[in-house]
Amino acid sequence: MTVPAIVLQASGPNALGIIRSLARDRVPVIACDHDPGALGLISRHAAPHVLPDPLNDPEGFVGGLHALGEGIGRDGVLFATHDEALSAIGPREAGLDELFRRPWSPWERLEPLLDKSHQHAVARQIGFPVPRTIEPADEADARAAADELRFPVILKPREAPEFRRRFRAQVIEANGPEELMRGWEQAAPYDPQISEVIPGGDDALWTLGSYRAADGTPLGSFTGHKLRQWPPRFGTARAAESFWDPDLARRGHELLDALQWHGISQVEVKRDPRDGRDYLIEVNPRSWLWISLATACGVNLPAICHRDAQGAPPAPVAGHPGRRRWVLGLKHLGASVREIRSGSWSAGELASTLRPPLTDGVFDARDPRPALAQVRRLLGRRGARG
Repeated sequence: MTVPAIVLQASGPNALGIIRSLARDRVPVIACDHDPGALGLISRHAAPHVLPDPLNDPEGFVGGLHALGEGIGRDGVLFATHDEALSAIGPREAGLDELFRRPWSPWERLEPLLDKSHQHAVARQIGFPVPRTIEPADEADARAAADELRFPVILKPREAPEFRRRFRAQVIEANGPEELMRGWEQAAPYDPQISEVIPGGDDALWTLGSYRAADGTPLGSFTGHKLRQWPPRFGTARAAESFWDPDLARRGHELLDALQWHGISQVEVKRDPRDGRDYLIEVNPRSWLWISLATACGVNLPAICHRDAQGAPPAPVAGHPGRRRWVLGLKHLGASVREIRSGSWSAGELASTLRPPLTDGVFDARDPRPALAQVRRLLGRRGARG
């Protein structure tokens, strides 16, 4: 009998992508989140299970997982969608490993990888380009960065979950010394890096998404790039496109080799128009928002991971069709309309992101409830503002 998959923090398109990808392989799924209305919990392809929030209550989260593993979830394969679950499980993984199959590297390798400073240090060691970056220890170092770096710069937390929840942003951008110091006052508690911004639009952000076996063998590899994100430049994906880039895949796996990573991951880079090189943005040691595009292209990373966790790894998959698009439906359209009205984007650019073949991150005619719930939420927010 196929063991279940346990999808953690099943709140949005990331989790839906995993759940629906596993459904293609007829895998039973238990979707977990602290919000009973989370999109993954109302998918027809998953059994819902409420767990405490791993950021606010890591002990309760892991305790709830223990109870699940001692019941219907026993021997289930864990899938993490956010860093909070990884950080809650990591120091307590020995007990959970008695109940679940955890298809990613042990905490001794994962903990340093969650730190952007470690990622950059390892990348530099193997010659993988990294944006010019300073890691200030105090306010004086932050002031000195204004003389050493070219503006604009970004302040990016080395470990991000609490920062993202507080500011609802990935980074703080500064276009001059005064903005830099204002940003430092906000970000200092989160131990930020200060990095020069690599020029180029959203479509210069490229991804290697992959699953690597415990011995480091890449069993599935996908590459593609964003077309649009919101907010522009430093937001999350609203539209993306597949494009097989074997050179990016090779170099990304060299970095993952150096990091000794096993599991699903996303290596994100930005392609610099000045020299054509790919500069490391970050490595996410888990699934990412538009993982469903890889599945649509024939690289079903969740299913590959699930099979490998059961000791039946499939033949490696690398290379896939290009020019297939992914959009975050209503949110993409809403962000695009705002930009068209402001004159920073055109209707033609919007239309180019919607050309078929197209995968929507939420809407699926075979699994309509998450999309209906999203519509109700958006209408409710608009009504509250009105």
